[in-house]
Amino acid sequence: MFVIGLLAQAQQKTFTVHVNNASARAWKDVPVVVDVRKVHFDVKTARVTLNGREVPCQIDDMDGDFMVDEVVFLADVKAAQKQKYRVHLSSRGKQKEFPSRVYAHLGLNDKYGKYPTIHGIEVPGDSYVFKDVFPHGAEFESELTAYRVYVDNRQNIDLYGKRSHGLELEKTHFYSVKADLEAGRGNDVLWAGGSMGCGTLREFRNGGPVLIDDVALRGQRIVAYGPLRTVVEMKDIGWNGNNVKTHYILYAGHREVEVQVRSDAPLRRLNLCTGVQKVGAEPIGWTEGTGLAASWGKDYPDYGKKELYQPEAVGLGVYVPEAYFAGTAEDSLQYMCRLKMDKRHFLKYYVTFCADMEQEGGWHTAEDWFAHVRSWREDMLNAPKIKYFIRLNNN
Repeated sequence: MFVIGLLAQAQQKTFTVHVNNASARAWKDVPVVVDVRKVHFDVKTARVTLNGREVPCQIDDMDGDFMVDEVVFLADVKAAQKQKYRVHLSSRGKQKEFPSRVYAHLGLNDKYGKYPTIHGIEVPGDSYVFKDVFPHGAEFESELTAYRVYVDNRQNIDLYGKRSHGLELEKTHFYSVKADLEAGRGNDVLWAGGSMGCGTLREFRNGGPVLIDDVALRGQRIVAYGPLRTVVEMKDIGWNGNNVKTHYILYAGHREVEVQVRSDAPLRRLNLCTGVQKVGAEPIGWTEGTGLAASWGKDYPDYGKKELYQPEAVGLGVYVPEAYFAGTAEDSLQYMCRLKMDKRHFLKYYVTFCADMEQEGGWHTAEDWFAHVRSWREDMLNAPKIKYFIRLNNN
């Protein structure tokens, strides 16, 4: 009985995460992501505290092996402030649930209109399941913005603008009707047409982006549903001989999506790019060597529903950190940033947008939007620093 009791004893680990804000302004909802894959036990629960007060957190299995890989929480830090968060991990128990500040969903289109929820889908690369998936790909949102990623060879990032802050995709699913608009809800705000929309990952060939056609297997799944962030994965196996996974990460309180791209080996015969489309008949925009691309324009969000929607003005933005930036390009449809992977076969960039319909803050002219995009890049460079060390040789 004594041996059984020892075997059943919970394994635990406690460590400190330091958040240092060296800037002269306060930061809210700073993402803190702690990698716990090297912890010597199967993590079942995590608890985060600041000065003895519990802070909402979530635990995520990033690779689908039913083992926790990352602990996530959000930090509010005053100007020139340093904070010490305590993280406690345990091999037993059930993770505490916190009110969700994000939402993610993927479903099936069916003739009964039930749209059953699914966790993910994988299909041969030449299969067309765009109309079989609801709503044409994974949708996800924070209080500020909402996105979806098409589950076809375009893999476009589509945009949903909001008039006021809050979660609403569970009601509208990107397909707002007259009653939704009258109730003050938002709607899809971008008609991408043949362009790469806002921040879509594409192959760069012959001076421009091309569709993701040459794949053996295409897959999409929701990795994390919240309460503090959503993670959507797009899998392109055999993409011109490469195996590529892309994670689209949206945090509560944030407008932008972080896009992380990984390959299992150095890319072969594959150059990558992203960018923003030239919106409407009179687009304004640019791309520059700082890793930025931005545009502003006005167009119908859905040409098939002109009786419901008026032309929407939107601002689009992409930021590629220097380590992953390989130059600029432009064609008739978009402003582009070319991409490169590091030695780990990894790259990341960020996607953001605003809709003129926004009534709580927002930006309503091209001049103001472009100033924000440049300021946004500076924020990324000067964000609070995160540091932690997990000692592995004892509990």
